[in-house]
Order: sequence, then C-alpha cells, then structure tokens
Amino acid sequence: MITEKEINILLVDDHKLVIDGLSSLLHDDTRIRVRGVFTSGLEALAFIGENKSQQLIDIVISDLRMTTGVSGLQFALQLRSISPETKVIILSMSESPDDVRAAIRMGVSGYISKSQDVRDIRKAIHEVMRDSSRTYLSQEILRLFIDLSSPQHPDEIRQLTNRELEILKLIASEHTTSEIADQLFISDATVDTHRRNIIQKLGVKSIVGLTNFAIRHGLV
Repeated sequence: MITEKEINILLVDDHKLVIDGLSSLLHDDTRIRVRGVFTSGLEALAFIGENKSQQLIDIVISDLRMTTGVSGLQFALQLRSISPETKVIILSMSESPDDVRAAIRMGVSGYISKSQDVRDIRKAIHEVMRDSSRTYLSQEILRLFIDLSSPQHPDEIRQLTNRELEILKLIASEHTTSEIADQLFISDATVDTHRRNIIQKLGVKSIVGLTNFAIRHGLV
C-alpha cells in the first residue's frame, strides 16, 4: 500500500490569532503537517534556511501585508534564493485585482481570500501540490475578476470598493453582520459602516433592497 506524501507547510501572518486558528483547523487533514507558525516573514525565512537540509517545506501560506519584517511578496522573492522548491500561497484580506496581479507576477503558486472557508484553503494546498504549472486562485478571486470586467454592471457597482462588493455579496447570500465580520476578520461596527456606504452608493433603502439589487445584477 502506497502512503500519500505528507505536505509540510509553514504559516506566516502578523496576527497570531489568525495563524493559530488556521493551524488548528488544518489539523484535521491527515496529509497536511504544519511545521511552524510565524508572525514575521524574516523569521520564517530563517527557519527554512536553517532546516532545509533536514526537511523541505513544501508550501508557505503567507499574508500579503504584514507590519513586521517583509511583505508577502518580498517574502516570496527572498524565498526563491533560499528554497526555490518551496511554493507560496498568499492568504489575504485584499481582493484587489492589482494585488492579485502583482502576486502572480511575483510567481506565487496561489492566492486565496481570507473570506474563504478552511475547506477552500485545504483544496488550494492540495491543488498547488498536484499541479505547480499554474497559479491557484480561489473562486472568490476568480469571480471578482469576472464581475469587474463585465460590461453589464451599472455605474453604481463600479463605484463600490472591492471590500464593499464583497460585503454586498455576503449580505445578499443572507449572512448576518457577525458572520460577515468573522469571515473577513473585521468588527461588526466596520461591517455596519460598509453596509451604510453601500446603501448610499446604490441608492436603495434597506437590506432587502441590497439583496434585490445583487440578485438582479447577477452578483449572487
């Protein structure tokens, strides 16, 4: 009987609560082994360099923007010279097309939104290991590119920020304020502020109006 190879990963995010939570959630996958969690990209680079002869890290899941050390893209660039075989998946709150394109140009192996379920993160890990010839993009990221490029969307949608568009979709999918806040790692008050801004920009009067608008324009 052939045993499937374990996937050794590191988690890098300057919010320890995020990486500790993700590490715990990934524990259920018997193939994935979290070999370290770091709040600094520089610490992760040092760990990989020191342990490369003993154990190859297959994938690093890194935040895009970190307040300490290096950014996710700088991390990916420096990692090439230390361990070119190691792949990088960006896990970020940003769904800006510019950020995604910059990550792709940097040669990362995947880009996932933090709004994704842990099952989607597991899928990204396995897909990147299975096929390293392409960049894995989560469905939310792919859908955003499609939505922004669609000529059918009115000016009201085009004036929404990426975060507002994301929250509009979640509202229309019947997520509560608390659920949206948990998925996006923001506060309930921030969700409420975004919702008020969306209502004002779209010229509707209520949550029902937001939902009807989203459905009418194919956002859900």
